[in-house]
Amino acid sequence: MKCYVPGPNVKVLGRTVHALARFGDELYLESLPDSILLRTLNAAESAYAMVKFNKNFFSYFNYNYYSTEDNEGLKCKISMKSALNIFKSPTHMDKQVENLEIKLDADACKLIFQLKCKHGIVKTHFVTILDCKAMQAVYTKDLVPNRITSPQRILSEAISNFQNSDDQVTIEATTQSFVLRNYVDSNIDLSKIIRTQINLKSAEFDSYIIDEETTITFSFKEFKALLAFAEALNLPLQLHFETTGRPVVFIVHNGATFEAHFVLATSKADTPTQATATQNTTKTERSKRKDDSIQNTVRKKPHLETDITKCLDEDSHLFDFIDIPEDNNGKNLQSKNFTLNASKQNDLDFSNAMECDNIPASPTSKTMIKSVFKRCFENTFDPRAIQGVVLAENSDSE
Repeated sequence: MKCYVPGPNVKVLGRTVHALARFGDELYLESLPDSILLRTLNAAESAYAMVKFNKNFFSYFNYNYYSTEDNEGLKCKISMKSALNIFKSPTHMDKQVENLEIKLDADACKLIFQLKCKHGIVKTHFVTILDCKAMQAVYTKDLVPNRITSPQRILSEAISNFQNSDDQVTIEATTQSFVLRNYVDSNIDLSKIIRTQINLKSAEFDSYIIDEETTITFSFKEFKALLAFAEALNLPLQLHFETTGRPVVFIVHNGATFEAHFVLATSKADTPTQATATQNTTKTERSKRKDDSIQNTVRKKPHLETDITKCLDEDSHLFDFIDIPEDNNGKNLQSKNFTLNASKQNDLDFSNAMECDNIPASPTSKTMIKSVFKRCFENTFDPRAIQGVVLAENSDSE
């Protein structure tokens, strides 16, 4: 195989490699008579990506350049980390690279990537071939009942409301609406997580065909990666899916130049609809919190609301600390003659207070507190008030 990629298309190839790197750690490359295929698979085998570059994507293309006997093209597997080293900054590659040459060194079993940059700079990367085999996933995208074509901007803005810690996302597609929400296990305490749900109308999509209403759940990490790829190329996104348990296919293509397929496995929900489970769990949590609040109210001792109101009405209530002494068994002292005002509290027997777990605070002098700011309310000093009074006699003339 030998091909040349023009400068503007090098940027597209670089973004493709960065998108595939978020799916898997190995990159499979296969050359066909009319195209080159790049594939990858994640470690859990739940996400698959394939990008097809047609012959017109290259300025020169020969799929079996080094083949002498058979007509088979190149089939190999390389490390994704090595591929990322070639396209470190795809954003500015179209301004720096004039063309990219990709060829096979059959003797050394290496792929050679030669970047010819401006000002005569040539960068050559030798990538070791790990294995000589191809990979193919079996899925369907044409006979599915549900097909949606969406501008990438709509879905990108929708997922921007989700948390980075979300692992899975759920799509609930009906004939009238398209609901996106973060998946939450029904066994998790909902008071400790953030629930996010976005409701989109069918009119917001370019094409919206739902023949079978369904709810599917898939990985959020790979979903963000393919949306970032579509956003970088400013291309619409197509969704092809069936029902729960069947894979969902996302397609990004640019006419007859290239086409990308992202296939994500879907999982079955714990309940028929997660919204119902959420509502039931929410009701359970509310009832639990209500029971706890009732129990806490029962545990509290009667604090004589009339006495507390009197304390709050006083000017110095911010400086009064009201403590209710407790006996050794942790029970509050209960007496009909006991009140919470400062005068009654000073009359308590000090010996009985020492036997309690909580010793009441020392009483605060209200007179002293009020006298601290006494001078603030006095009239400003007027020199005319001391006319005729000699404050300091003149010193001697000597």
